[in-house]
Amino acid sequence: MFSIKRYTVFFVFLHYGCFSQTGYIDDWFSNNCDYCVSLNAKQKKLDKDKITWHKAHIAFENKDYKKANYYLLSDKHSFIEKKHILQGHIFLRLGVYDKVKKYFNDSILKKNEKYNLLILKSLADFYEKKNKDSAIVYYKKILKYNTIPYKLENEVHESLAYINLSKRQFGKAEISYKILLKKCKKNNDSLFLARIFSSLGNLYFEQYQDKKAKKYFDTAYTVVKPLKNLRIKSNISHNLYIVSEALKEHKQAIKYLKEYNVFQDSIQKENTIWQVAQQKEVFNIEKKQVEIDKRTAQRNVFIVLAIATLLLLVVIYFFYKKLQQKHQQIGVLNEELKEVNALKNQIFSIVAHDLRSPVALLKQKFQVYEPKENKETITINKDVVSVIDSLSFLLDNLLNWSLSQSNLLFVQKDWFPLLPVVKQIEHQYQSLLQEKKIEFTSKDLNSVLIFGDMELFKIVLRNCLDNAIKFTPIGGTIMISGVVESEFFKLRIQDSGVGIPETVLKTLFELDAQKAQKDTEGRKSSGLGLHLVKSMIELNDGMISIENNPQGGTIVNISILHKIIA
Repeated sequence: MFSIKRYTVFFVFLHYGCFSQTGYIDDWFSNNCDYCVSLNAKQKKLDKDKITWHKAHIAFENKDYKKANYYLLSDKHSFIEKKHILQGHIFLRLGVYDKVKKYFNDSILKKNEKYNLLILKSLADFYEKKNKDSAIVYYKKILKYNTIPYKLENEVHESLAYINLSKRQFGKAEISYKILLKKCKKNNDSLFLARIFSSLGNLYFEQYQDKKAKKYFDTAYTVVKPLKNLRIKSNISHNLYIVSEALKEHKQAIKYLKEYNVFQDSIQKENTIWQVAQQKEVFNIEKKQVEIDKRTAQRNVFIVLAIATLLLLVVIYFFYKKLQQKHQQIGVLNEELKEVNALKNQIFSIVAHDLRSPVALLKQKFQVYEPKENKETITINKDVVSVIDSLSFLLDNLLNWSLSQSNLLFVQKDWFPLLPVVKQIEHQYQSLLQEKKIEFTSKDLNSVLIFGDMELFKIVLRNCLDNAIKFTPIGGTIMISGVVESEFFKLRIQDSGVGIPETVLKTLFELDAQKAQKDTEGRKSSGLGLHLVKSMIELNDGMISIENNPQGGTIVNISILHKIIA
């Protein structure tokens, strides 16, 4: 009918597991479960911690590894050795091999001899997935023990046969199966005997000895017929179907295929019933545990609530008193701080206001005075005027800053043209620009109206231009330009000066004498001007940022509400 691939039977048969039989590892978990032991002994007393371990290994056997891991982490009662073994097997089933070896090679397990056979079997199972030669080493170590449990010895021989068969070492595989066959007959183990006959049939089928293979499959079929294990019946029927097709016995093949389909349907129904039963068992266990927990909780709930309420009242009273004391202290400190700030602002205002008049008069006298044509005298006169200008500018900033801090600064916002204001400020600094031979340009400012207080905005431009001139060397450039960004107009004041160190740039708008920076003539700047600029911009609903120009110098960006006129 169609060509048969030899690995078809090999795959089906070698991977059907234990046909609902529990293996040595699963049996070990059950035998070391106090709850399972108590159920077998028909003891009705339940213990929460014992149930947790029971749920963990039952979930593991049901291949629900997430739930098994959850219960295992919740178990505070079982020995660490048991938990390490189960955790290692969970990782083994999940294929997380790097963690498997860690748990199976644990020094805690190796110190206890009663775990030796279990550890060797666990390590052999681990290496069978990764390195079959290493697995053989561990299986042979198990066989060296004088006393080996019957089920473990059978599993070891069957695993050795499987490894040799997968490596196509048919002679070695046959030896292992013959040893198993002898043991099964001796112990009258019909189910295992059927498996071994099927394995031998598969062994010969892989060697293209189809008639001999069918003989062993038929024997397995005869042995398993009176048994109730549907899975092994299903697999043997499937293998007989495959080998009958290979021998071109098509009628027999169709018969076995029909049997296989019937068994599969029955297995599906059995699985459904078993799952329902398992869920019912878990539900009953959890229901009983809930009843126990409820009764225990009812005994203690009144005492716990009473103690908790009392403690809560004590804590609330304690924190209330502390909070009350803190509020009183904060109130006193706030009043003191208000008085100190008011006094500080008043002193700054008085000092700045009273010094402005004599400084202005002194500046006027020097401007009126015309010295004789003496180079030294002219130089000294220019230096004195420069100092007076700086002092006057500083006093203006100090007065404006003190007014802004005292909320005495009157802000009157309106629309005003930007270009005339820039030209006015440029005119005020024309002499300084010429003295340092700085090229000043402005562009893209036509037809722009700014919304804000014009006088405050002039203070902002004066401070920004003053800083740009101070920190730009002789022969440098300063440019004022603008660009529209949504509802804001970004005014850019760009110079070719010395720039600002990155460490200073991060905290530039904070008043800190340690950040004072020297200009091109070696004079230090206090930073008050920038702090004042930020306050004035914010009063005009704008924003300011400062950055270093990649080509050298500094760029001041001022964003403020605007509109364009035709």
